[in-house]
Amino acid sequence: MRHLFFLVLVVVASCALGQILVGLQGKFVVLQESEGYVDVQGLQQLGLTFVLSEVSGRAYLIFEKKIILLNKDGTVSVDFLDVYEESAKFVGKRVFIKAELLQNILGLKAYKTVSGQIVLLDSVPILVSAVFEKNQLKLRFAGFISEQMVSARTSKGKLTVEISPCLSSAMSLEPVKILAEGTSVIIDVDLGVDVEPVMVMRMEASALVFELRMPMLGKEWIANGVYWQQTSERIGNKELLVNYLWIDPSIVELKPAISSSGIGTMESVESMVARNGAIAGVNASYFDPNTAIPIGLLIVDGKVLQSIYGDRPIFVYTYAGTAHIERFYFDLNVRVGQLLFIVKGVNTVALGDVLIFTREFGLPIPKRDDTIYLVVEEGKVVSKGWTSKAPDSGFVLAISNKYERYLQEVRPGDPVEYVVNTNFPYRIKHAVEAGPLLLYQGAPIPDRNQEKNRYGGNIARVNATRTLIATTQDGKVALIVISDQNGSGGVNYDELVDFCLSKGFYSAMNFDGGSSSVMVIRDKIVSRTPTGWTRAVPVSLLVVEKSE
Repeated sequence: MRHLFFLVLVVVASCALGQILVGLQGKFVVLQESEGYVDVQGLQQLGLTFVLSEVSGRAYLIFEKKIILLNKDGTVSVDFLDVYEESAKFVGKRVFIKAELLQNILGLKAYKTVSGQIVLLDSVPILVSAVFEKNQLKLRFAGFISEQMVSARTSKGKLTVEISPCLSSAMSLEPVKILAEGTSVIIDVDLGVDVEPVMVMRMEASALVFELRMPMLGKEWIANGVYWQQTSERIGNKELLVNYLWIDPSIVELKPAISSSGIGTMESVESMVARNGAIAGVNASYFDPNTAIPIGLLIVDGKVLQSIYGDRPIFVYTYAGTAHIERFYFDLNVRVGQLLFIVKGVNTVALGDVLIFTREFGLPIPKRDDTIYLVVEEGKVVSKGWTSKAPDSGFVLAISNKYERYLQEVRPGDPVEYVVNTNFPYRIKHAVEAGPLLLYQGAPIPDRNQEKNRYGGNIARVNATRTLIATTQDGKVALIVISDQNGSGGVNYDELVDFCLSKGFYSAMNFDGGSSSVMVIRDKIVSRTPTGWTRAVPVSLLVVEKSE
């Protein structure tokens, strides 16, 4: 065996974004990067095999016929021959490999995306055609492309698309102009109109499609009790596109929808709208991007699908057909026979002494050796022991074995029931937790700075595309998406407060924003998405006809 010290081929250690995009054989993954090391587990999405042995303290990574061994002493060996020192790190159960070494092993070359993010690719895509017709630009490629490699922007009468890294063999055909410089390609389209279009991008096999709609800056009734309005407004000295849905909750219902594959998976809002036959919809709660699990209280048709997260605002639609934005106490217990347990989580992969999993959980129920599992159907225990999926007419109760002595007498047939404790005064049919809270009962909240600090990533303070929900003094509801038009990036918390005050709203709160923000009416995306494409989300809020 010979010991080698790896020579740096391409400097990627200083990537300021903390992420590296990797593309291999048509698959892409974004790897977390720290001090020149990237997370190995994410490579499984590219088809590599990863095995972590806690007993030996080693990790194995298999790529084609190569076997990469990562050791806790920092050494990495390839095919048990070449050894690279100071090339691996172990942080808990996470394993990291030096990015330059990974690049060499996989045979990749380093480039930069339009945003300056490092991307490692096995091959660069080639633009082979660009066709614009019927307000649609279609770009076809030889090779594969990721959305992170694309930047699209609009201005009055113009669409500009920049792709990097990319090469081009396509011809410029009016009104499309193509400029290739190095490994970047810029496509300009002259639309021949004096308005700025609303743009939505979708990805197809070896193609990108940009659909354009010219804002009518008008308004219309779209259903009984639902009114759509689109305006161009000045907010915080910025010109922004604002889409409103004015809703009478006594006529239609505001109902959360989860992804078709269950909690822990994602789906586009337009797909949720179509699948549920909804009138309209917007994105809703925050979520963990690593697990796709929603954050905060989620109730659909009276059923608790996620537990409360913290002192954040909650939008509630009641069985009486009224809408509310409130902060309130909400505690979920479960009674097993004569035993009462405090539920620590619902449909989650997080640890907790007492967890509930419903049939809406889209992932396999975690199997843990220190946990007792009770399968409940129609309000009774039917069996003990782990199962990967909850029954349709019940749930799985996962309880830490530190309570084992209390559960020894539990038998099939014993009654099990939810016990909800809350100070909210009305029966909750639907609920979505998000935030920050903008207005409460006609005024800005007194703890404005404290409210901003409840959200990580400086969410409240940055300019961003925003989705918000507001109520009026007479009980109506407004769903609003505010989209950037002039490159400002959108609006921040304080500008939203002033905006809501100027509209005379009674209470108002944010839903998730940024790349998640979208408004869909029937089969049309009417908002301008900040990235040019719509992001899949785990939860939307739909406007639907009232259920009996």
